[in-house]
Amino acid sequence: MRKLLCLVAGVALSTAAPLAAQDGLAALIIRVQGAVQMRQGGGAPAPATVGTRLAVGDEVIPGQGARASLITRTGASQQVTSATTVAEPTGGGNTDMFTRAMPTLSQAASTDATAGGRQGMIRPIPGQSTLVAPRNGLTIKGHRPTFIWTGTQGQTYELMLRKVDGGRPEIFEVGADTTWTYPEDLPPLEFGATYSWTVFVGGRQGGRPLTQQEFRVIDIVEFAALGEFMEEIRTFGLDPMSDGLFLTAVVLRDLELFYDADQAIDDLEGQGDMSADLYMLKGEILNTLGRETEARRPMH
Repeated sequence: MRKLLCLVAGVALSTAAPLAAQDGLAALIIRVQGAVQMRQGGGAPAPATVGTRLAVGDEVIPGQGARASLITRTGASQQVTSATTVAEPTGGGNTDMFTRAMPTLSQAASTDATAGGRQGMIRPIPGQSTLVAPRNGLTIKGHRPTFIWTGTQGQTYELMLRKVDGGRPEIFEVGADTTWTYPEDLPPLEFGATYSWTVFVGGRQGGRPLTQQEFRVIDIVEFAALGEFMEEIRTFGLDPMSDGLFLTAVVLRDLELFYDADQAIDDLEGQGDMSADLYMLKGEILNTLGRETEARRPMH
């Protein structure tokens, strides 16, 4: 699928270098398992990181029992288990994988974490409640979301959920918890629908509602596209939730499923070190979610 291959190129190619300078790129590191070194441009060896762009002549050097997973410019996947010099790619899938537009990383690189996210920074005030997630204007993938807010000591809460454009408000007693998941015994939220929600601190009787937030559920076309993307990742011989997690994170970000993209980046980071490019992407996602303090943290 051409769109997925463009997405891969979008994350892989750094906007710090001119497009003409990308012509020599040959492969992307998409997973590192164990101790793997890389040598780029004849320089000193350095730890291999997910999202690193490799040119012809670069070296990937796994330690004993280690491996690196690559995708080449031609769309082929490669498992590196012994010292390997990157060669000019041949065969594989779509040949324009590394040469087409670079929207995903360009978007991440242009985001200033100090300038505020899509809805501004989440700024909880001690002793007061604040709605945290889902946030205004964001799209969610699940039909039974978990709602999160900050607490006020000694208070209980009721949550109000309403489908925008004519839906009746539904009220749910939460108690003292500050998270609540939409129940399994209720009809799922509708594809493509927009919902508003708020929390009454102290309950509706004498309590005060917080400022409402609106979110949208993924529509049927987007849901089908996501399924196609996951299947495309599998055609590389990759599991979208393990060695294909890099591609999964890119796809989720491109579909503006920021909560799921954030989880995928966290899972990817848990697999090992990430490249500077992927930390830029992570910062852009956190910024959009209003978690700007985290977005400004230095990479590990």
